[in-house]
Amino acid sequence: MSARAASARHPVRRAAPKRAAAPPRSRPRVVPPRSRTRAHLLLLIPLAALLLGGIVWVNVAKLSLTTQTTEVVERARAVEAENSRLEGKRAAQEGQIQNLARKRGMTEVPSDATTFLQGAGTAR
Repeated sequence: MSARAASARHPVRRAAPKRAAAPPRSRPRVVPPRSRTRAHLLLLIPLAALLLGGIVWVNVAKLSLTTQTTEVVERARAVEAENSRLEGKRAAQEGQIQNLARKRGMTEVPSDATTFLQGAGTAR
């Protein structure tokens, strides 16, 4: 048998030539389009500015209300002090009036002994 015929019956497998080791394949990274990313950033900046502006506005309004409340409390205390002063003055004058009335011979009448006069044209 010839060498050719023997090789046809039992084919000899030759080793495949060695190739350079290829790096392992990974999934291709999906990169979002730049226009979409920029649009998000352009939308995010005004929203953040609006949020911070709102926080500042609320704090200024709160400070204004605190100042107004302080002014109202101070005015209320001043009115209470004035009322106390006037009440003391009224009580002192009432005592003086009663003393003068007693000196001139006037007396207090019990309230159940009081009668009212009716004038002409008034009916009760």
